[in-house]
Amino acid sequence: MPHSQTGNGLGRIAAGAAIGLVAGLAIPQAKKLAMQGPSLAAGDWMDALIAEHRMVEKLFDQLFKTDEGDMLKREALLTKIAYALNKHAIEEENVIYPALSEHDYADQSKHLAEEHLEAKTCVYDLRRISSKDPRWIGRARDFWTKLEAHVREEEDEIFPRFRGSLSADENATLTAMMNWEGLKVA
Repeated sequence: MPHSQTGNGLGRIAAGAAIGLVAGLAIPQAKKLAMQGPSLAAGDWMDALIAEHRMVEKLFDQLFKTDEGDMLKREALLTKIAYALNKHAIEEENVIYPALSEHDYADQSKHLAEEHLEAKTCVYDLRRISSKDPRWIGRARDFWTKLEAHVREEEDEIFPRFRGSLSADENATLTAMMNWEGLKVA
């Protein structure tokens, strides 16, 4: 085989490897941007968190439309809910709750963080029993009831007061920090 054809083949292999490497690095970043995109587009930190709350609410609505025969769908929805809540909790626990504590909302911060632990426990409990079990959907509804109360408290009471007590620059800083946390785990 002539030398130029062998070199050409190695060049194609090298080019293919380079394209594969770039794609391998770019695709996860694109996925992260897609996952964090709705939060980024929502505006400030509070609007982004509210958008995430609505997304989880829609997932629960889908979950409640299932029956015992939809085991795989229930488990897939629970996985999506758990993922969304985990990402959301990291944003709040690593940025918003510490900022609350720093600005004389320490009791509220601690209370909200404790409720996050309860939510994680609810996900754990739902994963421990079969989604075919007749008790499963009732537990999921109890979980949503608790979660909805947490969401209402954040959206209607704590977050509006807190956002209003901050300067525009402080709110912008929190928004940037929260979005960075979301991108890291998306």
